[in-house]
Amino acid sequence: MSGQPTLLPKGRQFALTWGLTREFGGMTSALLRRSRAFAELAGTPVDILTFDPRDDYPAIEGDLRETGQLAPAVTVRNMWDELTAATDRPSAPAGAKPAALARFAPLPATGGRTVLRHAHDGTLLQLDRHREDGSLALSDRRDTHAHGSLGGRSIVLCDAAGRPVFGFTRPWPFYHWWLDTVIGDEDSFLIVDSKTTANFLVDYRNPKATRVHVMHNSHLAGDRRPGERVKGSRRQVLARLDDFDAVALLSERQRDDVRALLGPSTALQVVSNAAPLPASPAPTEHDPLLGVMLGSLDGRKRIGHAVHAVQAVRSRGIGVRLDIYGEGPDRPSLERTIGELGLGEVVRLKGFDRSAVSSFATASFFLLTSTSEGFPLVLAEGMARGALPLSYDVAYGPADMIGDGVNGFLVPPGDIAALADAIERLVALPAEEVLAMRSAAMRAASRFSDAAVTARWGEVLRQARARHDEPGPAFALRAHSATLERSGDGITVTADFSLTGADVSPDGVTAAIALHGPTGEPSGIELRAAGSVRRTLRRRVWRARAEFPAVDWFPADAALTGDLELRIGGSLRRAPLSLHS
Repeated sequence: MSGQPTLLPKGRQFALTWGLTREFGGMTSALLRRSRAFAELAGTPVDILTFDPRDDYPAIEGDLRETGQLAPAVTVRNMWDELTAATDRPSAPAGAKPAALARFAPLPATGGRTVLRHAHDGTLLQLDRHREDGSLALSDRRDTHAHGSLGGRSIVLCDAAGRPVFGFTRPWPFYHWWLDTVIGDEDSFLIVDSKTTANFLVDYRNPKATRVHVMHNSHLAGDRRPGERVKGSRRQVLARLDDFDAVALLSERQRDDVRALLGPSTALQVVSNAAPLPASPAPTEHDPLLGVMLGSLDGRKRIGHAVHAVQAVRSRGIGVRLDIYGEGPDRPSLERTIGELGLGEVVRLKGFDRSAVSSFATASFFLLTSTSEGFPLVLAEGMARGALPLSYDVAYGPADMIGDGVNGFLVPPGDIAALADAIERLVALPAEEVLAMRSAAMRAASRFSDAAVTARWGEVLRQARARHDEPGPAFALRAHSATLERSGDGITVTADFSLTGADVSPDGVTAAIALHGPTGEPSGIELRAAGSVRRTLRRRVWRARAEFPAVDWFPADAALTGDLELRIGGSLRRAPLSLHS
């Protein structure tokens, strides 16, 4: 990477993810590439913070450096490793609970660094970490309610002699405390990539920390945009969208859909992932019958659809071939399918290959058959090298990059026959038209360069910090009655509330009402709408009103809960609503 420095706002840069492994997908690739760009283009070192209790982080970091995926100015830091190595413990921090010490029951030392205890079904019930000198550093017990059955937590930190000092009865305060120790007194930016980590970061508060969540995949549980049910794994974040200083989505289409489902939010931003673009133009010699795929062999990628599409094209007398790069749980079934269809010589499972991206320089096309995406890096990687994308038009990403018939082809999601037709259509095009499409694909990919994306990150982080630092009153909010009315046009919620600690007019108050479905079935109900605010004739009583459009999947008898959300300047408060029809 080279070029003029792209300045980021002043402050330490942290990238947060639950964990790193030797083999990883698009989210981790994007995190590593962004961190490298911050370090090399903007001159800002990056610490990658991880939270999973692995024993092999030094080896993983070594592998990443050896393969060039971890820049010299990017450091991997694991919470368990650092707390295991430390011997000095401060006095009990906020969030520590004496009850954790009362349930402290360390496992017998075995001479190893990590000692584990499991239930009969293999569930992890306890993890103890020891220092190199054999002293106990941490003990994480997960069956404090009834020994042998998962339930309750006791996370205890010990001094240099292995004696318990303080502990936590829930993991999130434990994670928050470690983040406080890492940040110290320095202005910092925390960019969190994994949804697991985002779920506990939404409650984290530190005046020195500006928090940004990158949503790498679709937030919807299905294909129907924009008002589909949300994924259960996304509900925690989507219900608290405004609690982040910024939420970065990878495409404008997804941002618009989030707004349609959850109402406007000044936290929403769009930042595409950068892709590893080639330094020189791709060669013009592409094998006209060769296609490739890069991705995990799992249900979300639907690799089997591509195999059947190739078989359909070959049955028409067109000798296309397909190379598939990646590993995953669906490999055995794919091998069977390839064999049953008689494609063993033409559809090749190439396995995981770090250099697989080079295959785009010689293949004519590549296929994308996922059920959903956030921003598929493979699109920019392939298009930049002159390979043409043939993709299902799923949420999100493909339609933001592919102009159908201009630089690739879009087909209806899940339509194998249409995918086969697109392959045949491409193969039948005159060579000059294909060459023009390849040039258009390369131009479209150029906007995802490291320099362009890092410059955009600079804009987003400045706005996030301004939002984080915006002053606001320490007001109090208390909800009174709330009514919910259903009609063919949707739902209207009216909520009365009292507001103290802020002398403002209704124009100075921004209100929203959120509706949540039950945590069980039917799951995935998460709606939010901006509301109007006015004073009532009753003393010190205000009223908010929000209207929700009708969605066809919404059960008429769904048991809903709600929240009233008020923002005054930089201060945000929520109050639960007791909804009455």
